[in-house]
Amino acid sequence: MAPMPRVIVMRGGLHHRFHDLRGPRTRIGAHADNDIVVEGDPDVSRWHCTISESKGAWAVRDKGSRTGTFVNGTHVSETTSLRYGDRIRLGQTVVLFVPAGGKDDDVTARRLSNLLILQEINKELNSETDLSVLLELIMDTAIHLIGAARGFLILVRDQQLEFKVARNIDYGVVQSPEFKISSSVIRRVVKTGEPILTSNAQFDLRDLKSIAALELRSLLCVPLRARGRVIGTLYLDSQSNTGQFDDEGRDLIMAFGDQAAIAIENARLLREAKEKESILSELRVASRIQVALLPRGDPEVPGLELSGRMKTAQQVGGDYFDYIWGPTVQGVRNLYVAIGDVSGKGVPAGLVMVMARSVLRSLVARGGLPRAVLRETNAILKQDLKPGMFMSLLLAYIDVATGRLLLAGCGHERPLVYRAATRRVEKVDTGGLVLGVVSDIGPHLEEQRLALGPGDQILFYTDGVTEAVDPRGAQFGIERLIDVLGRDGHLPSAKLVAAVLAELEAHAAGAEQHDDITLIAVRCDRGSV
Repeated sequence: MAPMPRVIVMRGGLHHRFHDLRGPRTRIGAHADNDIVVEGDPDVSRWHCTISESKGAWAVRDKGSRTGTFVNGTHVSETTSLRYGDRIRLGQTVVLFVPAGGKDDDVTARRLSNLLILQEINKELNSETDLSVLLELIMDTAIHLIGAARGFLILVRDQQLEFKVARNIDYGVVQSPEFKISSSVIRRVVKTGEPILTSNAQFDLRDLKSIAALELRSLLCVPLRARGRVIGTLYLDSQSNTGQFDDEGRDLIMAFGDQAAIAIENARLLREAKEKESILSELRVASRIQVALLPRGDPEVPGLELSGRMKTAQQVGGDYFDYIWGPTVQGVRNLYVAIGDVSGKGVPAGLVMVMARSVLRSLVARGGLPRAVLRETNAILKQDLKPGMFMSLLLAYIDVATGRLLLAGCGHERPLVYRAATRRVEKVDTGGLVLGVVSDIGPHLEEQRLALGPGDQILFYTDGVTEAVDPRGAQFGIERLIDVLGRDGHLPSAKLVAAVLAELEAHAAGAEQHDDITLIAVRCDRGSV
């Protein structure tokens, strides 16, 4: 005798209900007079369809519903035959046509039912991309799949157990789950990758003290496996013998666990990709802000040529250069040239650069020589910089009337001076202590007076120049920079900067730029000053 059929009514992956088809006709719809009432689905009509039997054959017929009836994805309007395993869709609800099973067919019927349920659940798992929502969906579904009283979803990170979801069958949150579960069982499953199932936990797991304390009778713990490793476990238990804590239940949750693990990994990867894109987007915005704060052009100073360039790395860096006009004194405004580098990279370094720029500009607006300006800049920055962050800075004061330079440095790279008369390059030792380390850098600050003769040129730079690497990791180095300046120092300042950048590009030979590259050239275009 052929087994009697039943239907499994599902809406989403969480809920499923079994209905045996006992009469010749079963009405399905939203109205309470139906044999199977579908609640909460606005797309199911009051009398949506019927499933009927004639001479041992079963068929479905749409009853003029608003949204139609579909069998295995095909719209049906007339009576359509049904076979075990067929999927009937009404609105957002799925009705699975399966055998109910007799004594000899219970296992087969149950396996077919479980397979079809898993297919529907898998669709919902794959459609949920929010990791926290997905974990709750997985836990709630697992509890209801085998009728457990409680469920716990635990993920493994750095060999530590992380309790992500702890629920009971009524969706209530289990408080302090780590104290209401057998961690010994979980660790055993994580270590072996094999499930643990018992319907007599007090006897089968009597070697575990936590089982006796929790008074558990039924327990199932299965691994969540993805990419050949255990990423967590599903732990289900009950203090009664109700539920499906048997071999079929174990196989069902094992298959579900494999689906769940893949969905978790996919959601993790998607979240990481979104986070990465969000970070990259923020870095792009920060980089644009950083570039927007740079001088829009080189200033015009009688008798001098100035040219500054910054070539930013892919990340937001902490390089800084600026031209700042001082206050007008007796009809003349002198010029300050600043170049600096914040420790580290990324948005924090960029924020420190912006802060330093604001502080420096406000202080220069009041006037003062480089040593005094840098001392006060440090005092202000020290209050806000986090431990471990600092900034090198060099400030040059140009007397516009004479073209003479006054320099003070805070641990920045030494400027290089090209002497046109001898075609030799000199290093200017400005010394000093970086900003943000001590409260008062006054004792460490010195000012250097520098006179430029006709055609002489001074080059300021950041360590992104000397530490630029080629594909083998070899740095550009200070000596190579000196060689370039000795060869091209006679050029106008803009051409000298372009020549240095060309040499850096040739040296890199396609290697990734890891740090900002900043250059400022100041050339004397007048008589001896």
